[in-house]
Amino acid sequence: MPLSPRTKTLLALAALLALAGGHFAARQWRAAQQPAAAATPQACQPRQGCTLPNGSRIRFAAALREPFDIELANVPPEVQRVEVSFSMANMDMGFNRYPLARQPNGSWLAAQIRLPVCTDRRHDYLADVRIGEQVFQVAFEAQ
Repeated sequence: MPLSPRTKTLLALAALLALAGGHFAARQWRAAQQPAAAATPQACQPRQGCTLPNGSRIRFAAALREPFDIELANVPPEVQRVEVSFSMANMDMGFNRYPLARQPNGSWLAAQIRLPVCTDRRHDYLADVRIGEQVFQVAFEAQ
């Protein structure tokens, strides 16, 4: 039995509402996933390592086109989750977040990380380091 024009219109409206609701839910979820970083990024030379305000020490050799490892040491033992994401000032880098795994020696490690690509060929990155519920922002130049 063919659908009446009214039924087709109602189905189209329902589909449009479902798409709009899904889009809104996805935007809300993505916003909740982005950490609220510290207001002032800490300048860092990640190859030498930098000490964060909570005493943790982050070290990595950020490469523009090659994978690299991120190591975090001196993390308080009660911390259950450590993640790092990358961004740039005034540049949408898309969603990227890398969980670090606790190592037997107490450090945290993420292996084979890749920086998001900047289409403007900038190298001035920000790393948002989430340690438990704290977020620290580190500014660095990738090579």
